[in-house]
Amino acid sequence: MRVSAVAGQFYPGDKEGLRDAVSDLFLKAKEYAKETDALGGICAHAGYQYSGVAAATTYASIKGIKSADTIVIMGPNHTGAGSLLSLSLQDWETPLGVVKNDAELGKGIQAHLKILDFDERAHVSEHSIEVQLPFIQFLNPKAKIVPICMMGQELEIAQGLGRALHKAIPESGKKVVVIASSDFSHYIPARAADERDHAALSFITGMDAVEFENRVVSRGWSICGHGPIAALVEYAKLMKCRGGELLYYTNSGAYGGGTDSVVGYASVIFPAPEKKK
Repeated sequence: MRVSAVAGQFYPGDKEGLRDAVSDLFLKAKEYAKETDALGGICAHAGYQYSGVAAATTYASIKGIKSADTIVIMGPNHTGAGSLLSLSLQDWETPLGVVKNDAELGKGIQAHLKILDFDERAHVSEHSIEVQLPFIQFLNPKAKIVPICMMGQELEIAQGLGRALHKAIPESGKKVVVIASSDFSHYIPARAADERDHAALSFITGMDAVEFENRVVSRGWSICGHGPIAALVEYAKLMKCRGGELLYYTNSGAYGGGTDSVVGYASVIFPAPEKKK
C-alpha cells in the first residue's frame, strides 16, 4: 500500500476537510469547465489553494471520468528517487480511502515499453500523482489507477510512452482516461510566465510534441511535467485527436502568492475524435 505522503500539506489531511475542499474546487471550476468527450487532459499539481481550481476544471471537463474503469496518471519525478520511468503496482491511499491499482493495464503498457520499470521507490514521496487522486475519488470512487512517474522526460522517452499507451489501452478493452500532471512556469514574474506558458500551450494544443520539447530544451521553459505532457500529446495524436483545448490558465499570484515569482497552471483537455455515423 502506498500511503499518503503530502496529506495535510498540499491538501487537507482529514476525510471531511478534504471532501469539502474538493467539492468547493469543483464549484469554482464550473465557470471554466466544459464537459467534453475527451481522451485525457493536463492537471496542475501544486497545493490546492493555488492550483486546485485549474485541476478541477480539467476533471470536470472530461465526461468519461465518472464512468472510467481506469485513470492513467503520468507525473514528473521531483525527488530523484527510482528509475527513469517508474510504474507503481500498489494500491494508493488518501484520506478519502483506497484507490485500487490496475496492475493488469500497467503490465500491458510495460509490455510495449521495456524501459518502464516496476519500481515503487519513485512514488514514495512524490506528490505529482498523489494530489490527483482526491479529484478522481470524488467523481468516481470505483476507478482504478495506473501511476507512472517520469524522471526521464526526453522527447524519445515521452513519445515511446505515448505509443505504448496507444497500443495497450485499446488492447485492454477498458474505458481509460489519461492524465498528465504538470505545472507550468516556475518562479518568474507573472507577465513573463503568461507569455512563456501561452507560447508552450500553442504547441501543446496544436499537437506538436516535437517542437514543444525542442522549446523546453532550447529556451529553458521550467515546465516540470513536460514529459508527461508530451506523452499525452503523442497518445492523443495517435488516437486521432485534432487538437487540444485550453480551458483555463492562471498562476499562483492570482490566489494570493504575489506576482513577482509565480508558478503557472493550465487546464487542457484533448477531445476524442467524433465517431463516424
